[in-house]
Amino acid sequence: MSSYDIEMGPLAYAIVNVLISVTTILINIFFICCMFTSQERPENQQKPPLNVLLGSLIGCNLIINIVNLLYVMYDTVDVSLWVFVVSSAATLYTMRTSFTASLGLNVFYYFQIVPTRRPFLIWVKMHIKLLMYLMLFFENIFFLFGFILRVLPRRVFIPQVDFNSSSVALNVTSEGLRVRHYLIMTDIGLRCIYSFVGIGIMVASNTSTVLYLWRHVRRMEDSSSSSALHYQMQKRVTIMSIIQTLLFFFYSAWLMSDEIMFRFNVFYFDPSGNILYSVVGFYSFGTTIILGVGQTKFRVRAVEIGEKLVRLSHKVT
Repeated sequence: MSSYDIEMGPLAYAIVNVLISVTTILINIFFICCMFTSQERPENQQKPPLNVLLGSLIGCNLIINIVNLLYVMYDTVDVSLWVFVVSSAATLYTMRTSFTASLGLNVFYYFQIVPTRRPFLIWVKMHIKLLMYLMLFFENIFFLFGFILRVLPRRVFIPQVDFNSSSVALNVTSEGLRVRHYLIMTDIGLRCIYSFVGIGIMVASNTSTVLYLWRHVRRMEDSSSSSALHYQMQKRVTIMSIIQTLLFFFYSAWLMSDEIMFRFNVFYFDPSGNILYSVVGFYSFGTTIILGVGQTKFRVRAVEIGEKLVRLSHKVT
């Protein structure tokens, strides 16, 4: 089968990612400042598990883009292969944690908007805080397996042998490679299942939320101003959740396709990883914009700062 060499050069990678990463880092630092400021308005209050999910998502965005900037430095400074491998594994590990935080936010808003009548869903809603904490804990343990597998040196699976028979050494080497291959394929399979399940949950929760709001749209719009404002907030959060689901789906498809092509040598595609990490940067930037638009506290604070800057500019002029 013929192969294709598709790659992004270091200069193009730097031009794209420096601007995106610096912008994303600054916006997420602004989000952190907003989360630690006073919460005098009721609509701005962020209680557990919402603040934990937001904090996890913001932290993931910061780590992803800081490492992206380090990749730009790696192209100009000679670093060891081990440093690059660890950075790559950290990026993918953080990205998967970001997926889980996005999934948690999606489910959390579903239970905040849609009334639950089924006994199982009522039980989940009553224990939503504990379940979110357990989900974040166990998914980190789950993804830690893939992180260790990527970082672990090959010599762990291919031990040094000092036997007289060269055939014995060959057998040990082949067995080590086989074990490593099976572990990698198991990790890929589990992550594919996780991605499909996550997308399924997000699609189901978004569909249920849209159907609920659609059935109650006229009643909400004809009710009091406070109810209408509450409906607008619910609609905005739902739209942002749908966009996040689409972002989640496209990046998961890209990540799985990239890894499968690499493992099975279908294409000589993106050997440096620059295209993949650029996609990661754009995903993180998109998630950041969704947070800024969807979270009332961030949006209101940004508007207040903008108004202050406008008044200050009028005074100066």
